[in-house]
Amino acid sequence: MLDHHNGGVNLADRADERGAGRALVTGASTGIGLEIALNLARAGYKLALTSRDTARLESVIADQDFAGVTTIPIELELTSEASIDNAIATATEFLGGLDVLVNNAAAALVKPAVEVTWDDWDRVVDANLKGAYFLSCRFAQHCMDAGHGGAVISIASTHGLLGFGGRTVYGTSKGGLIQMARMLAIEWADKDIRVNTVAPATVMTESRKKSLDPEARKTMLGRIPSGRFPEPADIAGAVRYLASPDAGSVTGQTLVVDGGLSVA
Repeated sequence: MLDHHNGGVNLADRADERGAGRALVTGASTGIGLEIALNLARAGYKLALTSRDTARLESVIADQDFAGVTTIPIELELTSEASIDNAIATATEFLGGLDVLVNNAAAALVKPAVEVTWDDWDRVVDANLKGAYFLSCRFAQHCMDAGHGGAVISIASTHGLLGFGGRTVYGTSKGGLIQMARMLAIEWADKDIRVNTVAPATVMTESRKKSLDPEARKTMLGRIPSGRFPEPADIAGAVRYLASPDAGSVTGQTLVVDGGLSVA
């Protein structure tokens, strides 16, 4: 358990939404998840950050600018019901409750459909959709028991909206998140629990910049009217909006962050 109050520039002192709330972010040790966590920290949130590798997560928290922000790293395996229950229990106990859940952690798969195995399907769908579903339900139950509303934001993808070859399982799981948001938004509307998704095109994280073939990058970029890939900060900004009171009447929606790809 980490409660950082020293070193670096104090994010809490820069917060423009002091006392904004308490958020749990999955897959927060790198890339989009880390940027979401940093953005929420700047807004004054207390944070429960999860990863399958807590040692790496603790190192990231120590290295990044979380000074002055109450932060707890939690090990989470999204394919385990017990791990999901433990994550919610640990986060609510340490932070005194939860107001926001960000389903960001995901498993990827690029493989021709006819070569996909049962194990491939289970690995991706269990992590991306089944885990997010049950984590969302546990979060919502906490909010209901505590007598307050909440916000669930899941990171989907344009792969859940458009057709792409070789990514059927991943796209199916992300499309499921989008429909899940619609269904849960209706079911939980009278409990003031809002459920939305953010659907980015390929996001240029540091690891993606290093791994993407130059020709593939050129081809992909040519499909985006804005001429640039979304950055992690673009996704984090969308999440922060959907988590905030400014989005108080927004539920069951998908905020697409793709530079115009899906409407080109």
